[in-house]
Amino acid sequence: MAKRNGQPRLLAVRQSAADDDGLDIVIRALAEVPGAELVIAGGPSGSDPDADPANEDLTRLAGDLGVAGRITFAGDVSRTHLPALLRSADLLVSGTWEDPFGTVALQAMACGTPVAASAEGMVGDAIIDGTTGILVPPRQPSVLARRIRHLLTSPLQMDAFSVAAVDRARSRYSWDRIGRETVRAYERCLPHQFPAVKDEPEPEDADSSEEG
Repeated sequence: MAKRNGQPRLLAVRQSAADDDGLDIVIRALAEVPGAELVIAGGPSGSDPDADPANEDLTRLAGDLGVAGRITFAGDVSRTHLPALLRSADLLVSGTWEDPFGTVALQAMACGTPVAASAEGMVGDAIIDGTTGILVPPRQPSVLARRIRHLLTSPLQMDAFSVAAVDRARSRYSWDRIGRETVRAYERCLPHQFPAVKDEPEPEDADSSEEG
């Protein structure tokens, strides 16, 4: 599935088979991004008439919009194969974000794949709009499509996004940094129960470059 066919590739990852995770917004955006393909990972696979009911509405919408031939329902992807699929995509795209921790977005960024998503929840903190990815108002497929089209025709900017995404994922969201900040939070709540954690210089991340 990670093998490319020469078209720009958008990837959406369904968080739950019971929820479309804003995939209708992504499909509507795809209709305004000529020549791109969309791979939908997670949940059931297949889009034929006997496909799982979870895909029926999305398949019908894609048919109405004339993009059914540009969509692949990849089904469940194992943790082992997900990084390769993320790296194969030009953009990870979401119309709405159901994952409260932004795990998939951070995985994509760590793989060097920028994220185009609605500015909601954790993803709004993880992504710096215009630096590591794209943030748009929720449920506005035309705005999402316009930003995607611009980025797909700007390879130098795409490369810059990729580098910045990796840097931000590794520096701001490393396990070492998360561990230190978690301990500090406990220290503030229970200052007499824990020994002080020595502050260590933290690597410069995309926050500092944005401020500069």
